[in-house]
Amino acid sequence: TNFQNIGDTIDNQSHAGRGTSLKIKIPLTLAIIPALVVTSGRERFAIPQVSLLELVRLEGESARKGIERIHDTNFYRLRGNLLPLVFLSRALDLPATDDVNEVVNIVVLQADDRPFGLVVDGICDTEEIVVKPLGKELKGLNAFAGATIMGDGRVALILDVLGIAQQSNVVGASSRERALVDKS
Repeated sequence: TNFQNIGDTIDNQSHAGRGTSLKIKIPLTLAIIPALVVTSGRERFAIPQVSLLELVRLEGESARKGIERIHDTNFYRLRGNLLPLVFLSRALDLPATDDVNEVVNIVVLQADDRPFGLVVDGICDTEEIVVKPLGKELKGLNAFAGATIMGDGRVALILDVLGIAQQSNVVGASSRERALVDKS
């Protein structure tokens, strides 16, 4: 039963007087997805492309004056609409980078049908990544959906777009979570 739960198959062949052979086929991965690899605070992260709407790069004067602050929230005016911004380094409490540049990279994402901008230090490339589940010690972190091993052997955490949006108050708790809270 446990083998079947993770997608494994077992082929059992028994022959009287010769013995029994078991062939267990274990899947190489649980999932392979396309992802955008970004950097923030000297770390690499993967963002599932299913949540990606577009990329925006602000340079020079646009970078200095393009971000507006309303109350305690940063916004960028994208084609006339206010786009709430989440700075990944602040959301994950990462150390600030030493480079002072005049470039702002905004990854426009969608969570619960609501667009928001994730400000990152750099945008690397898109890759097909193998999703590995997080260990039980890290399962409670709603900002991460899993991990992947990059081509250079280093691990990159996969961002949970909805989790980051909820943690940053861009979207409220989902109806599923509200139902769980109501029951308790």
